Amino acid sequence: MRIAIVSDYYFDYVGGAQTSMRQQKLALEEAGHEVVVVSPARGIFGARYQPVHDGLQVKPLFRLPVLDLAVIPKNEGSVSALEKYFRDEHIDVVHVQTEFGLAHVVHAAAERIGIPLVHTVHSFYWASEGPPQASVAWIIRWGLQLTIGDKIPKLLFTKRKTDNTLRNLVLAFARKVDRIVSPSAHQAADLKAAGVTGTISVIPNPIATAERSSTPLTLEQAQRPSFLWVARCEPIKRPLPFARAAIAALARTHNGFSVDFVGEGADLAALKKLAEGHPEIRVQGALSHDAVLAMMDASSAVAITSLGFDNQPMTIAEAVSRERGVLYCDPKLSEGLANSGFLSTTPDDEGLADALVTLVNDPSLLVGLSNGAVIDRELFAPSGYVERILEVYRS
Repeated sequence: MRIAIVSDYYFDYVGGAQTSMRQQKLALEEAGHEVVVVSPARGIFGARYQPVHDGLQVKPLFRLPVLDLAVIPKNEGSVSALEKYFRDEHIDVVHVQTEFGLAHVVHAAAERIGIPLVHTVHSFYWASEGPPQASVAWIIRWGLQLTIGDKIPKLLFTKRKTDNTLRNLVLAFARKVDRIVSPSAHQAADLKAAGVTGTISVIPNPIATAERSSTPLTLEQAQRPSFLWVARCEPIKRPLPFARAAIAALARTHNGFSVDFVGEGADLAALKKLAEGHPEIRVQGALSHDAVLAMMDASSAVAITSLGFDNQPMTIAEAVSRERGVLYCDPKLSEGLANSGFLSTTPDDEGLADALVTLVNDPSLLVGLSNGAVIDRELFAPSGYVERILEVYRS
């Protein structure tokens, strides 16, 4: 099949959705299918739509600097350009994985041609910190509706007006399509409860990259374990509660472990300040994907500390693919962690500290989680993903 993966996000930004799309592309190509990527790109001059060897690059009308989001309005010119591209490339199915302007453009183009369109929802749980921004929420809603050429519902999911608008933006697109993919069952249930009537298929994110073979955790490595926290260093990912928990656990275990934090964001300065005087806590900043995988291999377990925000973090898929267990605090993230996950009793600082102390004091638990990852990683196998997604495409 010839498949077009579509994203409103810049592909050069390292985020969970982009990582998932890259892994999907690899999995499908390894299975013999042809995949092109349609997405905005930076530094484009000249024509708005520029074909490249592996897809189509789109020059946005402008970029929202804080969100780093490309603005590509839906209009007749854009729809016609994408319709022509899909026809010229003999695209069999369009797989949209965002909900902003470009997603609505390609939806209209696919409808004109009569080819199927599938929508993967990577996050129904938009959340932010800071002021509620009620004074600008109406402007954001107005601007988004102008960009997508459609109305946005007004269901109340959260009291934060801008977050609520973005969640309703996701809902608006999911309601337009017949086939939806959710990487997690809990998000699928929430979409259905919000009024999505199309068929929702639960298909976990795949891991198709295999540059190096993984190795199981040894008891010797687990004697003085190292934990890896890797995510955007933002309040929604909760690096500061985990850092405070680590400091408390270090005191209770006589500095019996270490923690590496990888990522950049608004909480980075505060995280560095917390880590001062604690050499066991290392704040690495942003690293390349290869470097992150190497750190996973060197770690004893990976920590995910978001709460009520994530759908299915790619970090879970990557951790179990590297034969590493996962310490987590959100019970909704248990999918894929049946044998490799360690859930803290509570998500607060104290609960996370208790979990760290338990794992440090009993290294065999960490080894057991590593062994369990070998079982759990089958859920994220590329062959399984391809089989499931082809069923959706063909239906």
